[in-house]
Amino acid sequence: MTTKAPAEVNYADSEVTIKKLYTAIDELKDIVTIDNERNRLSFCLNLYLTKEIDSIYDAICQAKPKSSTLDFKALEGVVSKKLKEKGINQ
Repeated sequence: MTTKAPAEVNYADSEVTIKKLYTAIDELKDIVTIDNERNRLSFCLNLYLTKEIDSIYDAICQAKPKSSTLDFKALEGVVSKKLKEKGINQ
């Protein structure tokens, strides 16, 4: 029996927008406590940045982070501030 070699992992440069996005959202561990929910939120926010979702609030609603300690409107403000802090264009 043979197996294929595992796929290579291509690590993103720290200056790539998607890497900045995932890093910024990962810093919100105290607000969105579950790792998978932070990843899903980052994915949805990337859809917002690529203009597939209309607003940050819509991206948060689509991600539905149930472990969030804030309501979605308050989380929108925190995420918006974090994106500006990291220099991610909106």
